[in-house]
Amino acid sequence: MFTLLGRYPIFAALPAYIAGVIWRWLHLYQSHDPRAAVYSDMQIYMSAARRMSIPGYELTPIDVTHPPATSWLFAQFYQLDPTFYKLMILQFVVAALIPVALAALAWVAFDQVCAAWAMAVSSGYYYHLEYADFFLSEVYIMLLVPTIMVLYLCAVHAKRLRNTVLLGILTGVCFFVAMAFKTTVGPAILGFCLVHWLLTTGISRRVKAIAGVTTVLAAIPGMIMVSLRCTKANQDNFCVISNKAAADFLLGHYGRIESLKWTDSQFGNPSAHQHGYEHVAQVGFSLTDSKQNMATAWDWIMSNKTEALVLSVQHIFDVYSVNAPWPVIWTPEWPTAQGVMYLFTLFVIWPACLLLFDIAWSNGLVRMFQSMEFALFSVTFGVMLAVFIASGEPRYRLPFDCVFIILGVQFYRRMVAQHAPWLARRFRRQASVG
Repeated sequence: MFTLLGRYPIFAALPAYIAGVIWRWLHLYQSHDPRAAVYSDMQIYMSAARRMSIPGYELTPIDVTHPPATSWLFAQFYQLDPTFYKLMILQFVVAALIPVALAALAWVAFDQVCAAWAMAVSSGYYYHLEYADFFLSEVYIMLLVPTIMVLYLCAVHAKRLRNTVLLGILTGVCFFVAMAFKTTVGPAILGFCLVHWLLTTGISRRVKAIAGVTTVLAAIPGMIMVSLRCTKANQDNFCVISNKAAADFLLGHYGRIESLKWTDSQFGNPSAHQHGYEHVAQVGFSLTDSKQNMATAWDWIMSNKTEALVLSVQHIFDVYSVNAPWPVIWTPEWPTAQGVMYLFTLFVIWPACLLLFDIAWSNGLVRMFQSMEFALFSVTFGVMLAVFIASGEPRYRLPFDCVFIILGVQFYRRMVAQHAPWLARRFRRQASVG
């Protein structure tokens, strides 16, 4: 038994993983049926799915306010099972695979020991199961983000150029699918690939460039298809993935408002409510009128430059705040959600950041920038850019918590190696015996 664990430490995490799978099943099917929480964004997705299921239905501007993958997926399952029970099974399976994807990323980026700990932490991470209880896109992105990163790293480490290209194509396809679920994935993953290509050492830039370019090229056909679909539904007004991007830009840059009311819709930002903002602004045009939304936002920004800059920076702090995310913060489980966020910030996010400082202190700033740790952390830069432009809330960060978990594990391993070398030597001896 000890020989097996010494040779394959990933097996040590299996009890935690099995317990996590059981927890997911009980959580979803006994106490948190997502069909009982269909409102706001969930209602938008489900309503669009039902309309898309009608034979011969023509999409309208209101059908493309959100990225298309979620409502399209729900529409397929609605046709199979109008009760959405099979969709619940899918969300359970996706939630159960998230720790596996994290383990794979930790293994490719570092080693089996990191993979084992990452799997164990993810298996018990509340938000990696909670979002299977809502008909939202987050649970799918939580699986897709580490999967994309694994495929990219496998592509750059492939020994044959053919394998690099094939894995790059697969990475691009998964990247397109993730973008179709959530546009925030775009700048996050591209930022990671750019930093990895530019700074990390040990692999030729030529190979990394081939993997990166192949990834982008493989994603382009799907992006063109989605753009054509969005533009047609938007009455031939061009849009890339959805037509609500300009409305989100206005919502985040129209003063300290609780929500914004258009002529046909009203949306708010949960973080604004948590800040205590109460003003509901109103405009005289549609949510889907991109030109008017963009023009109004820029008019306000030009008239309130300092306030606009501060609000944009505030969006970044909102994403990385200790506030629990919507919608769980408004459910009876809010104490658990808030408590987990406090613990995760204190024992995972902060240590992940401290790891980079420790590497810079020990090995120099240049070595830190060249490290795999910094490459993984760079995913967060794209998230920051996306919310700086639009608006921010903690929910946007959750799909990228995989990076903080892995870096947090590396931080504690580094601390043990530095301050408890006898324990590190004991683990190494067990591994060498295996």
